[in-house]
Amino acid sequence: MMESKGSHKWTKNILNELDINPKIVVCAKKGYVSASSILGASHNELEEKLGLSSFHIKNFIDAVTSHVLPKKTSAWDLSQTGEGDPKHITLGCQNLDNFLGGGVPAQGITEMTGQSGSGKTQIALQLSLCAQLPPVAGGLGKGVAYICTESQFPTARLQQMVKHFKAQHSKGPASYTDGIFVHHIPDMDSLVDCVRYQLPCLLSQRPIGLVVLDSVASPFRAEESNMENKNLLYTLGYQLHQLAATYHIAIVAINQVTSVIGNNNLYGHSGNVVPTLGLTWANLVTTRLMIGRTDSHVQAEQTEGSRQVKKSSSKTIVEYNVRELEVIFCPWLGKKSCPFVVTSKGIEDVE
Repeated sequence: MMESKGSHKWTKNILNELDINPKIVVCAKKGYVSASSILGASHNELEEKLGLSSFHIKNFIDAVTSHVLPKKTSAWDLSQTGEGDPKHITLGCQNLDNFLGGGVPAQGITEMTGQSGSGKTQIALQLSLCAQLPPVAGGLGKGVAYICTESQFPTARLQQMVKHFKAQHSKGPASYTDGIFVHHIPDMDSLVDCVRYQLPCLLSQRPIGLVVLDSVASPFRAEESNMENKNLLYTLGYQLHQLAATYHIAIVAINQVTSVIGNNNLYGHSGNVVPTLGLTWANLVTTRLMIGRTDSHVQAEQTEGSRQVKKSSSKTIVEYNVRELEVIFCPWLGKKSCPFVVTSKGIEDVE
């Protein structure tokens, strides 16, 4: 099978292309010569196998990352070109927006991970609406490319959310659904091809500001894990970063979780689950958000489509499970969490 240029970038020997200490190059020749093998190993593994100090390993990883990922742009450059605005996409919830420093980042790859039913797709749908709001209202004023890999796109749920969203936001487009371009992907090869060929074509023809991948895990978990699949995952992440930098778009990738033994793990999350796809994918993510259910509940007046209805003497009350959005890592935010609920309207703050 012919290897693509994007995949070759991750598998070829890059040691002689790096501006690093010659000592690192000599030690790395023991088996860590490609971006795939280097970034796919943990910091501790590289220390042990190469016999280098933690300082040298950090320099090694930083050099490889800078070599294969898009070049960084300074804050000064952004201020001069005007490409730095907007920096966030509102979630339509003041508390969540304030918690995230303005909303979901409008640059890089933002991963939303969590157990099934935690509310990941609900947030993605609401973001797909908010992104179409004008910048003055916290949006991008652009459309959305929504890539589905697990199941059919939740059209009925989106229509339900649009009804309430339009009532709350008068500055949005005439039709929110017309601004969401949905594509269904059956397997990982098709996903990589979509991001490499079809998505750039759409971005060059339509004003797209947000790309949602729901989910990144499904195509790769369905296949047997091997080096070829790992290289495809690297290629996917690289292409997404390239698209984000070239077209100035936000990337939101939904991920699943897997169970682990122990209370702490390498990904910064305290608990018994970690995001799937391991270090291979983690090294490509800019911001990681964990979404989960809590044991708490709040009550509110009934709205159309609500469940768990409780009747009192004066009014109908609905009980909502409180969810939690936790920052695992982000360039400008520390680890913290914020509660929210999922209602018939969409996602809402907990007062």
